Amino acid sequence: MNLTKEQLAAIAEAVTRLERDLYGRGPSSVRVSSSGDNPRVVTVLSVDSLTTMDRTLAERDKVQAVVAHHQAVGEATSEDFIGGIEAIVERRPDVYLAQVDPETGYAVRVFLFAEDGDSG
Repeated sequence: MNLTKEQLAAIAEAVTRLERDLYGRGPSSVRVSSSGDNPRVVTVLSVDSLTTMDRTLAERDKVQAVVAHHQAVGEATSEDFIGGIEAIVERRPDVYLAQVDPETGYAVRVFLFAEDGDSG
């Protein structure tokens, strides 16, 4: 599975739009990279993805609350992100992982595609 520059740009746009629509705020920028190996790994880095509330909590030593909040939101919205990527690459990711760093505001989404379609 090879991804074009247009598909990588579309992934960045989709993640930005989804974060804006689902979280009420989008990142300041998004960077997408793709490995050329089997399995194919598409990594999406969202820069400055924390809300004002997240930053306030982190500054007041409530980092675990920020992490827990983002974990819950990530689980609740995972199908939105998986579906968005699937529509672009015309294949469902075999694995999806998401995490945010409550101190830097970097959020990472990883989409893994096994070449043969077998995730095991």
